[in-house]
Amino acid sequence: MKKTTVMSFNAALEAGCEPRNYSWLTEDIPIGDYEVRLDFMIWSKKQVAVDCYFTTIDDDKQIRLTAYRNKSPDYMAGETTVRHLPFGSILLVTVGLNGAGNPRWVNAAVAGSKTPPD
Repeated sequence: MKKTTVMSFNAALEAGCEPRNYSWLTEDIPIGDYEVRLDFMIWSKKQVAVDCYFTTIDDDKQIRLTAYRNKSPDYMAGETTVRHLPFGSILLVTVGLNGAGNPRWVNAAVAGSKTPPD
C-alpha cells in the first residue's frame, strides 16, 4: 500500500508550512487551466477532503484547492488521485466555478516535479 503524503495540521506547522499564507478566496483563485507546484497537503477538518496548498508557476500566487473523496475510491481531482503525490509535483490544474460561483477544482494532470526555491 502506497503511503499518503497528506499531513495533519499540527504536523504541517511543525514542518514549517504556513497554511494561512495560502488563499482559498474566490477572487484569488485563477479560473481556467494553469500549472501549479504542490507545496504540501493537510487533511480537511470540516469535510471528507484533502486541502492542497499550491504555488502558481506563472506568478507565484499561493492558493489552496480541495480534493474530495465523496463517492470516489480516493481523494480525487478529476481522474487524478492526489493523496500520494510527492511535494514539489508540478500539476496542470483546471479550475472552474461551482453553482454558487466559488472555485471548484475540476481536474489535474501531473506535469513533472520541481524543487521549491530557497
